[in-house]
Amino acid sequence: MENNNSQQTPTINPEQAAIKQFRWDEYQRKFGHKSEERINQKNPSPQGLFSIKLQGIARQLVEQASAITNEKKKGDISNADYAAKMAVIKRSVGELGGFAKAVKNAMQLYNASLKNGTLSYGMDQFGEGVLQGLNKGTINIEIDEDGRALLKGKANNPLQGEFDVSIYDVPNVPKVVNKIQPIDPLLDTFVKTLGRGKNGKPLLIVDKDGNKMYDTGPYENHKGVVLKYAQNALAKLGPRGIRSYLADHMQLPQSQVKALMEETAFTDPHSGTEWDNRGTAEAYTIMDKYLGDKYQRSKQPHPETFAKFAKQGAQKIADAKGVPLEEVTTLTESITNNPNTQQQLFPPTTTQEEVAVEETPSGGVDVAELIKKYS
Repeated sequence: MENNNSQQTPTINPEQAAIKQFRWDEYQRKFGHKSEERINQKNPSPQGLFSIKLQGIARQLVEQASAITNEKKKGDISNADYAAKMAVIKRSVGELGGFAKAVKNAMQLYNASLKNGTLSYGMDQFGEGVLQGLNKGTINIEIDEDGRALLKGKANNPLQGEFDVSIYDVPNVPKVVNKIQPIDPLLDTFVKTLGRGKNGKPLLIVDKDGNKMYDTGPYENHKGVVLKYAQNALAKLGPRGIRSYLADHMQLPQSQVKALMEETAFTDPHSGTEWDNRGTAEAYTIMDKYLGDKYQRSKQPHPETFAKFAKQGAQKIADAKGVPLEEVTTLTESITNNPNTQQQLFPPTTTQEEVAVEETPSGGVDVAELIKKYS
C-alpha cells in the first residue's frame, strides 16, 4: 500500500537536495555568525538597508508634494496639473506603505521558518529567491519614472539560477510556505466511518432477495462521500498546504508541484470534477487511493437473516432425513447461535445486490480538525 505521508524522514529527490543546500547556505549566512562577527558589524543588515531606502523614498515624496504645493501657491501650475501630480504622489505613498508592510511580514515569517527548519519543499523557488534577495539586499524598493512603487533587483533560484525581479503589486510579494503535519491519522479515522451509522455500526441494507444485513458496502459506494470530504479538507488546506502535501509528504519534485499548481481551472477527464488547479486534483487522487487501500468492508447478516437461514438449513436436513421438522429444532437453534455455522451460511465474501435503506453518512470526522493539526 502506498504510504500517504509517512512520519519518517523521507529520502529527498535531487531538486529537494538543491533547495536544502540553498537554504543551508542562507541559514549559515544569516544565523551562523561568530560572536565577534555579530559585535563588529561593518554594514547595516539587509532589513536595515530596506528601512533606510524606504525612509529615503518617503522623504522624496514629501519633498515632491511640498514643491508642487508651493508651485500652486505661486500660480506656476494649474489646478488640473496640481491634482494630477498629487494623485500620483498619493498613489505612490499608498503603494510604498503596502510594500513596506508586506515585505516586513514576509521577511519575518521567512527568517523564522528558515531558522526553525519548517520551510516546505513545495514553496516556489522563484518566490523563495525573492525573499532571500530581500534578505541579502540584492532586491530593494524603488519608485519608477511614473511614480509607481516596486521591488526591483536580482535573485537566485537554486534550480534555474539568477533571475530579474520586478514586482509592482503588493499581492505578488511571495508568501512563505511551511510544512504541514502528516494527515494520514485523520484519513485513517475518516475511513472507519464509511458505511457506518453514528453508533459506528455498519448500515442496515436489504439484498436482492429481501434479506436484511449489516454491510458497509464496497468502497466504490462511498466515492461521493469521499469526494465531498476531500474537497472540504483540501479547501481548508489551501494552495500552500496542498503544495506541502505534494512535495513534503508525497516527495514530488518542486518543478512538478509548480507545474501542477499553475495549471488552473482543471477538470478531471474521468470524473468531470472541477478543481481550482491540477495540483489539488492530484492531491485528491492520492487521498482517494490511500483511503481505498485502507478501507475494510464489514458485512454480517441481521439476526432475522440468521434465523431465516437457520430455518432453511433445518428444513433441508429434515427433508433429507425424512423426519419431521420439529425433530431438528435443536439443530436450528445451534445454527442460529453458532458463529462458525453463521459464517458457513453467510460467508463474508458472498456477493449481493444491495439497496441501502438509509443514507450513507458523511462521517463523524470534523474536517476543521485538519488545519489545527497542520499548523
